[in-house]
Amino acid sequence: MTDAAVVGRILREYHQAAVGPSGIRRLTGSVRGDRVAYRLAGPGGLGGSGLVVRAFRTDVPLAGWLRGGEAIAVTDWLSGRAATLGWLAEREYPAPRVIRTRSGDPVGLAGIWATLATTYVAGASLRPDTDQLRLLGEGLGRLHALDPGTGAGGRGAGPVGAGGAGAAVGRAPWHPETAIPAALGQLEAVESMIPADQRPLLEQFRAALVAVRQRARTLPTGVVHGDPWPGNAIRTAPDQVTLIDWENAGLGLPLLDLGYCLLECHRDVGLPGDHPEAWRIRPDESRIAAVAAGYSRWRRLQPAELDLLLEGIRFAAALAGAIHVEQALIGGVRGTRRDARLARLRNRLEVSEAVAELARRHFSRGAHPVR
Repeated sequence: MTDAAVVGRILREYHQAAVGPSGIRRLTGSVRGDRVAYRLAGPGGLGGSGLVVRAFRTDVPLAGWLRGGEAIAVTDWLSGRAATLGWLAEREYPAPRVIRTRSGDPVGLAGIWATLATTYVAGASLRPDTDQLRLLGEGLGRLHALDPGTGAGGRGAGPVGAGGAGAAVGRAPWHPETAIPAALGQLEAVESMIPADQRPLLEQFRAALVAVRQRARTLPTGVVHGDPWPGNAIRTAPDQVTLIDWENAGLGLPLLDLGYCLLECHRDVGLPGDHPEAWRIRPDESRIAAVAAGYSRWRRLQPAELDLLLEGIRFAAALAGAIHVEQALIGGVRGTRRDARLARLRNRLEVSEAVAELARRHFSRGAHPVR
Protein backbone atom coordinates (compact mmCIF):
# COMPACT_ATOMS: atom_id res chain seq x y z
CA MET A 1 0.00 0.00 0.00
CA THR A 2 1.33 3.46 -0.95
CA ASP A 3 0.43 7.03 -0.03
CA ALA A 4 -0.86 7.53 -3.56
CA ALA A 5 -3.27 4.60 -3.27
CA VAL A 6 -4.63 5.66 0.11
CA VAL A 7 -4.90 9.31 -0.89
CA GLY A 8 -6.68 8.37 -4.12
CA ARG A 9 -9.38 6.55 -2.17
CA ILE A 10 -9.67 9.41 0.29
CA LEU A 11 -10.08 11.96 -2.52
CA ARG A 12 -12.93 9.93 -3.98
CA GLU A 13 -14.56 9.45 -0.58
CA TYR A 14 -14.66 13.20 0.08
CA HIS A 15 -15.30 14.56 -3.43
CA GLN A 16 -11.85 16.13 -3.63
CA ALA A 17 -10.90 14.95 -7.11
CA ALA A 18 -9.69 18.46 -8.04
CA VAL A 19 -6.89 18.30 -5.46
CA GLY A 20 -3.59 17.50 -7.18
CA PRO A 21 -0.39 16.04 -5.72
CA SER A 22 0.91 19.49 -4.78
CA GLY A 23 -2.20 20.05 -2.67
CA ILE A 24 -1.64 17.02 -0.44
CA ARG A 25 0.64 16.89 2.58
CA ARG A 26 1.15 13.99 4.95
CA LEU A 27 1.00 15.33 8.51
CA THR A 28 1.62 12.31 10.74
CA GLY A 29 1.91 8.54 10.62
CA SER A 30 2.55 6.27 7.66
CA VAL A 31 0.64 3.88 5.40
CA ARG A 32 3.11 1.25 6.59
CA GLY A 33 1.72 1.67 10.10
CA ASP A 34 -1.78 1.61 11.51
CA ARG A 35 -2.63 5.29 11.12
CA VAL A 36 -1.86 8.26 8.89
CA ALA A 37 -3.13 11.83 8.53
CA TYR A 38 -3.15 14.10 5.47
CA ARG A 39 -3.90 17.71 4.84
CA LEU A 40 -5.81 18.39 1.62
CA ALA A 41 -5.60 21.85 0.13
CA GLY A 42 -8.52 24.24 0.04
CA PRO A 43 -9.01 27.19 -2.33
CA GLY A 44 -5.65 28.84 -2.91
CA GLY A 45 -3.66 25.64 -2.37
CA LEU A 46 -2.13 24.67 0.96
CA GLY A 47 -2.24 28.32 1.96
CA GLY A 48 -6.03 27.99 2.16
CA SER A 49 -7.96 26.19 4.87
CA GLY A 50 -8.69 22.80 3.38
CA LEU A 51 -9.27 19.53 5.21
CA VAL A 52 -7.48 17.19 7.56
CA VAL A 53 -8.24 13.50 6.95
CA ARG A 54 -7.19 10.95 9.55
CA ALA A 55 -7.13 7.31 8.47
CA PHE A 56 -6.89 4.22 10.70
CA ARG A 57 -6.55 0.60 9.61
CA THR A 58 -9.67 -1.33 10.47
CA ASP A 59 -7.78 -4.63 10.74
CA VAL A 60 -5.42 -3.42 13.49
CA PRO A 61 -6.62 -3.04 17.10
CA LEU A 62 -6.68 0.48 18.46
CA ALA A 63 -3.90 1.44 20.83
CA GLY A 64 -4.86 1.06 24.46
CA TRP A 65 -4.44 4.74 25.21
CA LEU A 66 -7.01 5.58 22.53
CA ARG A 67 -9.67 3.12 23.63
CA GLY A 68 -9.26 3.50 27.40
CA GLY A 69 -8.96 -0.21 28.07
CA GLU A 70 -12.14 -1.13 26.17
CA ALA A 71 -12.42 -3.36 23.11
CA ILE A 72 -13.91 -1.18 20.38
CA ALA A 73 -13.98 -1.21 16.60
CA VAL A 74 -12.07 1.51 14.80
CA THR A 75 -15.20 2.74 13.02
CA ASP A 76 -17.11 2.97 16.31
CA TRP A 77 -14.26 4.88 17.90
CA LEU A 78 -14.10 7.34 15.00
CA SER A 79 -17.88 7.74 15.13
CA GLY A 80 -17.47 8.79 18.76
CA ARG A 81 -14.88 11.42 17.79
CA ALA A 82 -17.23 12.73 15.08
CA ALA A 83 -20.14 12.81 17.53
CA THR A 84 -18.17 14.91 20.00
CA LEU A 85 -17.21 17.41 17.31
CA GLY A 86 -20.81 17.51 16.11
CA TRP A 87 -22.01 18.21 19.64
CA LEU A 88 -19.55 21.09 19.90
CA ALA A 89 -20.69 22.48 16.55
CA GLU A 90 -24.29 22.55 17.79
CA ARG A 91 -23.14 24.78 20.63
CA GLU A 92 -20.97 26.96 18.36
CA TYR A 93 -17.89 26.05 20.36
CA PRO A 94 -14.71 26.76 18.34
CA ALA A 95 -13.31 23.43 17.14
CA PRO A 96 -12.69 21.68 13.81
CA ARG A 97 -15.91 20.77 12.02
CA VAL A 98 -16.62 17.31 10.64
CA ILE A 99 -16.72 16.95 6.86
CA ARG A 100 -19.08 14.18 5.75
CA THR A 101 -18.34 11.67 3.04
CA ARG A 102 -19.96 11.67 -0.39
CA SER A 103 -22.68 9.41 1.04
CA GLY A 104 -23.31 11.77 3.95
CA ASP A 105 -21.67 9.68 6.67
CA PRO A 106 -19.41 11.18 9.35
CA VAL A 107 -16.94 8.27 9.04
CA GLY A 108 -15.72 6.99 5.69
CA LEU A 109 -14.19 3.77 4.42
CA ALA A 110 -11.33 3.81 1.94
CA GLY A 111 -10.43 0.17 1.47
CA ILE A 112 -9.14 -1.14 4.80
CA TRP A 113 -8.87 2.40 6.10
CA ALA A 114 -11.56 4.12 8.18
CA THR A 115 -11.42 7.89 7.82
CA LEU A 116 -12.53 11.00 9.62
CA ALA A 117 -12.26 14.38 7.88
CA THR A 118 -12.42 17.76 9.57
CA THR A 119 -11.80 21.34 8.61
CA TYR A 120 -8.17 22.45 8.87
CA VAL A 121 -7.57 25.13 11.50
CA ALA A 122 -4.96 27.50 10.12
CA GLY A 123 -2.56 29.42 12.29
CA ALA A 124 0.33 29.03 14.70
CA SER A 125 0.30 27.18 18.00
CA LEU A 126 0.39 29.27 21.15
CA ARG A 127 3.52 30.95 22.40
CA PRO A 128 4.40 30.62 26.10
CA ASP A 129 3.37 34.13 27.11
CA THR A 130 0.74 34.94 29.70
CA ASP A 131 -1.74 36.52 27.28
CA GLN A 132 -1.86 33.43 25.08
CA LEU A 133 -1.93 31.00 28.00
CA ARG A 134 -4.86 32.95 29.42
CA LEU A 135 -6.67 32.31 26.13
CA LEU A 136 -5.87 28.61 26.47
CA GLY A 137 -7.42 28.68 29.94
CA GLU A 138 -10.48 30.47 28.59
CA GLY A 139 -10.93 27.93 25.81
CA LEU A 140 -10.74 25.05 28.26
CA GLY A 141 -12.98 26.72 30.82
CA ARG A 142 -15.58 27.50 28.17
CA LEU A 143 -15.55 23.84 27.08
CA HIS A 144 -15.97 22.55 30.64
CA ALA A 145 -18.76 25.05 31.31
CA LEU A 146 -20.94 23.52 28.57
CA ASP A 147 -23.81 21.56 30.05
CA PRO A 148 -23.37 17.91 29.03
CA GLY A 149 -26.99 17.10 29.90
CA THR A 150 -28.76 19.39 27.42
CA GLY A 151 -29.06 19.79 23.70
CA ALA A 152 -28.06 22.75 21.56
CA GLY A 153 -28.49 26.08 23.24
CA GLY A 154 -29.02 24.46 26.64
CA ARG A 155 -32.75 23.97 26.04
CA GLY A 156 -33.05 20.49 27.47
CA ALA A 157 -32.99 18.57 24.21
CA GLY A 158 -31.74 15.40 25.89
CA PRO A 159 -28.77 13.99 27.74
CA VAL A 160 -25.38 13.29 26.26
CA GLY A 161 -25.40 9.75 24.95
CA ALA A 162 -29.18 9.67 24.51
CA GLY A 163 -29.46 11.23 21.08
CA GLY A 164 -30.49 14.75 22.11
CA ALA A 165 -30.62 17.42 19.42
CA GLY A 166 -28.06 15.62 17.28
CA ALA A 167 -24.97 13.54 17.78
CA ALA A 168 -24.40 11.88 21.13
CA VAL A 169 -21.12 12.20 22.99
CA GLY A 170 -19.48 9.05 24.26
CA ARG A 171 -16.93 8.67 27.00
CA ALA A 172 -13.43 10.02 26.63
CA PRO A 173 -10.84 7.25 26.20
CA TRP A 174 -9.44 7.99 29.66
CA HIS A 175 -12.79 8.16 31.46
CA PRO A 176 -12.10 6.91 35.03
CA GLU A 177 -14.69 4.13 34.93
CA THR A 178 -12.84 2.33 32.14
CA ALA A 179 -9.30 3.72 32.15
CA ILE A 180 -8.56 3.29 35.86
CA PRO A 181 -9.36 -0.45 36.11
CA ALA A 182 -7.25 -1.05 32.99
CA ALA A 183 -4.33 0.95 34.39
CA LEU A 184 -4.49 -0.70 37.81
CA GLY A 185 -4.49 -4.08 36.07
CA GLN A 186 -1.36 -3.10 34.18
CA LEU A 187 0.38 -2.07 37.40
CA GLU A 188 -0.66 -5.28 39.12
CA ALA A 189 0.70 -7.35 36.23
CA VAL A 190 4.20 -5.90 36.61
CA GLU A 191 4.32 -5.56 40.40
CA SER A 192 6.51 -8.62 40.92
CA MET A 193 8.83 -7.55 38.10
CA ILE A 194 9.39 -3.89 38.93
CA PRO A 195 12.99 -2.96 39.89
CA ALA A 196 13.39 -1.71 43.45
CA ASP A 197 14.39 1.79 42.36
CA GLN A 198 11.16 2.13 40.36
CA ARG A 199 8.78 0.79 42.98
CA PRO A 200 8.12 4.21 44.63
CA LEU A 201 7.15 5.53 41.19
CA LEU A 202 4.72 2.66 40.69
CA GLU A 203 3.16 3.31 44.09
CA GLN A 204 2.66 6.99 43.24
CA PHE A 205 0.91 5.99 40.04
CA ARG A 206 -1.35 3.62 41.94
CA ALA A 207 -2.14 6.15 44.69
CA ALA A 208 -3.24 8.80 42.18
CA LEU A 209 -5.43 6.34 40.28
CA VAL A 210 -7.08 4.96 43.43
CA ALA A 211 -7.73 8.45 44.83
CA VAL A 212 -9.52 9.52 41.64
CA ARG A 213 -11.47 6.27 41.48
CA GLN A 214 -12.68 6.63 45.08
CA ARG A 215 -13.92 10.19 44.61
CA ALA A 216 -14.87 10.32 40.93
CA ARG A 217 -18.60 10.23 41.69
CA THR A 218 -18.30 13.40 43.79
CA LEU A 219 -16.79 15.36 40.87
CA PRO A 220 -18.61 17.20 38.08
CA THR A 221 -18.66 15.62 34.63
CA GLY A 222 -18.47 17.37 31.31
CA VAL A 223 -17.06 17.17 27.81
CA VAL A 224 -13.26 17.20 27.89
CA HIS A 225 -10.57 17.67 25.26
CA GLY A 226 -8.08 15.10 26.51
CA ASP A 227 -4.83 16.76 25.39
CA PRO A 228 -5.04 20.50 26.14
CA TRP A 229 -1.59 22.05 25.84
CA PRO A 230 -0.24 25.00 23.81
CA GLY A 231 0.69 22.78 20.88
CA ASN A 232 -2.98 21.86 20.42
CA ALA A 233 -4.28 25.42 20.59
CA ILE A 234 -4.37 27.77 17.58
CA ARG A 235 -5.05 31.48 18.00
CA THR A 236 -7.85 32.08 15.52
CA ALA A 237 -8.96 35.53 16.72
CA PRO A 238 -7.44 38.22 18.94
CA ASP A 239 -9.46 36.97 21.91
CA GLN A 240 -9.95 33.28 21.04
CA VAL A 241 -8.09 30.02 20.55
CA THR A 242 -9.35 26.92 18.78
CA LEU A 243 -8.33 23.58 20.23
CA ILE A 244 -7.32 20.91 17.71
CA ASP A 245 -6.56 17.15 17.90
CA TRP A 246 -9.70 15.87 19.63
CA GLU A 247 -8.77 12.17 19.57
CA ASN A 248 -8.96 11.89 23.36
CA ALA A 249 -12.17 13.91 23.72
CA GLY A 250 -15.54 12.90 25.09
CA LEU A 251 -17.44 12.77 28.34
CA GLY A 252 -15.14 12.82 31.37
CA LEU A 253 -14.03 14.75 34.43
CA PRO A 254 -13.05 18.38 33.76
CA LEU A 255 -10.67 18.27 36.74
CA LEU A 256 -8.46 15.73 34.99
CA ASP A 257 -8.43 17.74 31.76
CA LEU A 258 -7.51 20.87 33.69
CA GLY A 259 -4.88 19.03 35.74
CA TYR A 260 -3.17 17.90 32.56
CA CYS A 261 -3.24 21.45 31.18
CA LEU A 262 -1.70 22.89 34.35
CA LEU A 263 1.33 20.66 33.84
CA GLU A 264 1.62 20.78 30.08
CA CYS A 265 1.17 24.56 29.80
CA HIS A 266 4.84 24.62 30.83
CA ARG A 267 5.90 22.95 27.58
CA ASP A 268 7.03 25.19 24.75
CA VAL A 269 6.05 24.44 21.17
CA GLY A 270 8.71 23.88 18.53
CA LEU A 271 11.54 22.35 20.54
CA PRO A 272 13.08 19.11 19.23
CA GLY A 273 11.26 16.15 20.73
CA ASP A 274 14.46 14.52 21.97
CA HIS A 275 15.65 17.69 23.73
CA PRO A 276 15.11 17.62 27.52
CA GLU A 277 13.68 21.14 27.45
CA ALA A 278 10.90 19.85 25.21
CA TRP A 279 9.45 17.77 28.06
CA ARG A 280 11.01 18.92 31.34
CA ILE A 281 8.69 21.03 33.49
CA ARG A 282 9.78 23.68 35.94
CA PRO A 283 6.80 25.22 37.77
CA ASP A 284 6.18 28.77 36.60
CA GLU A 285 3.61 30.69 38.61
CA SER A 286 2.97 33.19 35.82
CA ARG A 287 1.90 30.40 33.45
CA ILE A 288 -0.30 28.74 36.06
CA ALA A 289 -1.86 32.08 36.99
CA ALA A 290 -2.61 32.86 33.33
CA VAL A 291 -4.38 29.53 32.75
CA ALA A 292 -6.30 29.89 36.02
CA ALA A 293 -7.39 33.44 35.22
CA GLY A 294 -8.70 32.46 31.79
CA TYR A 295 -10.39 29.30 33.01
CA SER A 296 -12.10 31.09 35.91
CA ARG A 297 -13.77 33.51 33.51
CA TRP A 298 -16.00 30.63 32.46
CA ARG A 299 -16.02 28.15 35.30
CA ARG A 300 -15.27 27.99 39.03
CA LEU A 301 -13.80 24.85 40.54
CA GLN A 302 -15.99 23.14 43.10
CA PRO A 303 -14.60 22.41 46.60
CA ALA A 304 -14.32 18.69 45.80
CA GLU A 305 -12.20 19.53 42.75
CA LEU A 306 -9.90 21.81 44.73
CA ASP A 307 -9.47 19.07 47.34
CA LEU A 308 -8.44 16.55 44.66
CA LEU A 309 -6.37 18.95 42.56
CA LEU A 310 -3.03 17.22 43.20
CA GLU A 311 -4.35 13.83 42.13
CA GLY A 312 -6.07 15.45 39.14
CA ILE A 313 -2.71 16.89 38.08
CA ARG A 314 -1.00 13.50 38.49
CA PHE A 315 -3.72 11.45 36.79
CA ALA A 316 -2.48 11.61 33.20
CA ALA A 317 1.07 10.76 34.27
CA ALA A 318 -0.28 7.79 36.24
CA LEU A 319 -2.17 6.45 33.21
CA ALA A 320 0.84 6.93 30.96
CA GLY A 321 3.06 5.37 33.63
CA ALA A 322 0.95 2.22 33.78
CA ILE A 323 1.26 1.80 30.00
CA HIS A 324 4.99 2.55 30.14
CA VAL A 325 5.91 0.03 32.82
CA GLU A 326 3.83 -2.69 31.16
CA GLN A 327 5.53 -2.06 27.82
CA ALA A 328 8.95 -2.02 29.45
CA LEU A 329 8.62 -5.06 31.70
CA ILE A 330 6.24 -7.28 29.74
CA GLY A 331 6.62 -5.95 26.20
CA GLY A 332 10.39 -5.77 26.47
CA VAL A 333 10.72 -2.13 25.38
CA ARG A 334 14.28 -1.03 26.17
CA GLY A 335 16.78 1.69 25.38
CA THR A 336 16.96 5.47 25.39
CA ARG A 337 13.33 5.92 24.39
CA ARG A 338 12.15 4.00 27.45
CA ASP A 339 14.56 5.90 29.69
CA ALA A 340 13.37 9.25 28.34
CA ARG A 341 9.74 8.35 29.03
CA LEU A 342 10.62 7.29 32.56
CA ALA A 343 12.49 10.56 33.17
CA ARG A 344 9.51 12.53 31.87
CA LEU A 345 7.10 10.71 34.20
CA ARG A 346 9.40 11.23 37.18
CA ASN A 347 9.56 14.91 36.36
CA ARG A 348 5.75 15.19 36.24
CA LEU A 349 5.40 13.64 39.69
CA GLU A 350 8.26 15.66 41.18
CA VAL A 351 6.75 19.00 40.20
CA SER A 352 3.09 18.11 40.74
CA GLU A 353 2.89 19.25 44.37
CA ALA A 354 4.35 22.66 43.58
CA VAL A 355 2.04 23.06 40.57
CA ALA A 356 -0.99 22.04 42.66
CA GLU A 357 -0.12 24.46 45.44
CA LEU A 358 0.25 27.38 43.04
CA ALA A 359 -2.88 26.44 41.11
CA ARG A 360 -5.00 26.04 44.24
CA ARG A 361 -3.96 29.52 45.35
CA HIS A 362 -5.03 31.12 42.07
CA PHE A 363 -8.23 29.13 41.60
CA SER A 364 -9.35 29.88 45.14
CA ARG A 365 -9.46 33.57 44.28
CA GLY A 366 -10.69 33.17 40.71
CA ALA A 367 -12.99 35.59 38.91
CA HIS A 368 -16.75 35.16 38.69
CA PRO A 369 -17.60 33.19 35.53
CA VAL A 370 -19.41 34.83 32.65
CA ARG A 371 -23.11 34.09 32.33
